[in-house]
Amino acid sequence: MPKQRMIVTDDQLLIDMDLLFNAIREADGDWEQVEEEMQNYLQSIQNMVTDDDDADDEDED
Repeated sequence: MPKQRMIVTDDQLLIDMDLLFNAIREADGDWEQVEEEMQNYLQSIQNMVTDDDDADDEDED
């Protein structure tokens, strides 16, 4: 069975530990950079959902 690496909810990213620690290693231990990247990723997902919801609302008019 495939391993699930990430789950995105409305306000959270649930990330596999291996994925997270690999990202920190790739950033040469700069966990704050990884944290910022993850926050930006979550924000972009939230924006996509918000934009999609706005488009759905316009379709109903």
